[in-house]
Amino acid sequence: MTHILHILHFFYTALTKEIPRKNRVFTEEIFMSVEKKIIQMDDVTPKSSKEKKKRKVLTGLSILVLILGICGFFWFSAQPETFTVKDYESAQVRSGQFISTTEASGTVILPTQVEIVSPVEGYAEELYVDEGDVVTPQDVLAVLNVPDLDDDFNELSLSLVQARIELESLENSSVYTIQALERTISRLDADILEAEADVQTYKELASLKSSRQSDYEDALDVLEDLIEQREDSQATLDEAISSGLIDKRKQQAAINQLEVELAIVLQDIEETKIKSPIAGEVLSINETLAIKSSLIEQSDSLFIVADRSDVYIDFDVYEQYAGLLDEGGEMTVTIGTNTMKASIIKIGKIATMDTDGLSAMISVRAKPETELTLTPGASAVASITLEVQDNVLLLPRGAWLTTGNQKYVYLIQGNKAVKTKVTLGEIQGNDVEILQGLSAGDEIITGSYQSYIDMDEITLK
Repeated sequence: MTHILHILHFFYTALTKEIPRKNRVFTEEIFMSVEKKIIQMDDVTPKSSKEKKKRKVLTGLSILVLILGICGFFWFSAQPETFTVKDYESAQVRSGQFISTTEASGTVILPTQVEIVSPVEGYAEELYVDEGDVVTPQDVLAVLNVPDLDDDFNELSLSLVQARIELESLENSSVYTIQALERTISRLDADILEAEADVQTYKELASLKSSRQSDYEDALDVLEDLIEQREDSQATLDEAISSGLIDKRKQQAAINQLEVELAIVLQDIEETKIKSPIAGEVLSINETLAIKSSLIEQSDSLFIVADRSDVYIDFDVYEQYAGLLDEGGEMTVTIGTNTMKASIIKIGKIATMDTDGLSAMISVRAKPETELTLTPGASAVASITLEVQDNVLLLPRGAWLTTGNQKYVYLIQGNKAVKTKVTLGEIQGNDVEILQGLSAGDEIITGSYQSYIDMDEITLK
């Protein structure tokens, strides 16, 4: 009987070596009960050898059954816990095209847009357009009244007329003076010729003693006097010509000054006619213009006119993606409830810090492909294509994707699903990039893993 106890202790030690304490206590209680019964049986005096033999056989069978029961109990206790999933969703890993994108926010702008300001201080006189009207270059949008300009114009106009009359008077006076002097000189020239002839005659007569010497001398005095008069008249003529030219230049300069001043006033008057410098649509009007005689200060904003056919959207994109962007690249833009395509036409060369002070941004300008009339200043959101890769392993996005740092999936193998390590790449739209751990054609569970998230293996039905 002692041998039997040793055997039981051997099995007890072997079976309970790696068994938790709770199960070990339960086992000890069983063995103590068996040992007690065996000891009690040893204390009973055998009645006969036949009975002893029968008792030994029964005892051996009991012990064997007990040992098998204990082994079975611990074997089943040591088996891993299983979880069965009946209804589940699945998907196969496929190889396809993977489009990497990034999101960006932007604003609708109209590059061909002008703000028209008042060039002068005045009063609202006439308003010819409304917001939304389409205008062409040099169309008059409004007229301002500047009283001082009218007074200046009238005064300068009168002064200019008077100055021109004065110039005409100077010109006529100079002409008459010069003509009179020229006539005087012409007569003196004739008298000088005649006096020269008289001098010659009296000289010849005096030499012939036919005339007195005094007559010759008188004739010579007359000639000299005429020559002096001629010289004085010529000097007066030269002075008259020179003075006339100077007087005319002075008067012409005064006229020119008046004309310049008048031109400035006319320009100022013309500027009171507020004109559109470009073709486009009137986006805004200063409300004061609609109230006649309202004061308009110089440099007040009056109109905003823009060409709505020339519309762009400026986006702020993370500088780290600059190397993946190209002019002509495509994007999908959403403005309000409208979605449209757009193409990149300009990529900024200078990065600026984002409002968070952590990220560098570059400006990307895009041309929308739409017939819609976009509102300047409207907010836009774009999905910009960065890179297109072929033959990429992909899985559909679903409840199986618990976090962005997920490292495993449940790979279906027959009627089981095995927890399998994977390396995920980017997530774009409904596609999840698989970098490692799976192959094309592998099937995984795509439903939620929350019910069996700690299981390494589950059973499928």
